[in-house]
Amino acid sequence: MEQLQFKLEHFEGPLDLLLTLVRKNKVSIYDIPISVILDQYLAVVQEMQELDLEVSSEFLVLAATLLQIKSRMLLPKTEEEDEDELDPREELIRRLVEYSKVKDAAEYLRPRQSIGASMFFKTPDVIERPPAEWNMACMTPENLIAAYKRAYQKLERKLPPPKHSFHGIVGHEKVSVRQKVIGIWKRLMKKSKMKFKELFAGVKSKPEAVASFLAVLELIKLKKIRVEYTESEDFSNPQIFREDTASDGDWTMIED
Repeated sequence: MEQLQFKLEHFEGPLDLLLTLVRKNKVSIYDIPISVILDQYLAVVQEMQELDLEVSSEFLVLAATLLQIKSRMLLPKTEEEDEDELDPREELIRRLVEYSKVKDAAEYLRPRQSIGASMFFKTPDVIERPPAEWNMACMTPENLIAAYKRAYQKLERKLPPPKHSFHGIVGHEKVSVRQKVIGIWKRLMKKSKMKFKELFAGVKSKPEAVASFLAVLELIKLKKIRVEYTESEDFSNPQIFREDTASDGDWTMIED
């Protein structure tokens, strides 16, 4: 590999130096060539020492870590160790990925830290209200009663409306599923089959329609009726047949 030539920079820490080397070598952060990166890392640390730059112990600790990883990768392994042992670079890669995310976020936020520094805002003006003028001549009992009524009417408009004002708008209709089952069964006792939509004849509300549909399901579950489709018929309107062996049952078991 061609020897890298780059200007010695000020690195914020050993991970910063390692990340710079990885990016300049254009290698994957998840598959670091330890031998190449280690040689370059040690060269930079040595150059820092020659220039009398302060080399903290963190740089030397990472150098020792890289040497340990390189040694473990060079040692021969048995088949069992090869399957069970994790990649010795895994912990270093995890730290490097986290540092890379933090550094990229810092680069993104750096040009935005001074947004708004050149903006100036005008403070709101204080508007002094003129003092209230009281006309004592207007304070008659009649005017006071009228003012009280106006204030009371405003208060009433802020209060929630009473329950009786909702009569006729919102209601809760209770429909018995058991009664719907009995009604459908009586109709099927007179004629052995009916169209599905015929069962909803005379239904006037959504709760009643839901109860009728639940009644049909109850009769199917009790094996009192069966539903059949034919190719020529509308699938939304199948035939409802009364089972020949079905007889009146105990409808009290059906919950409303």
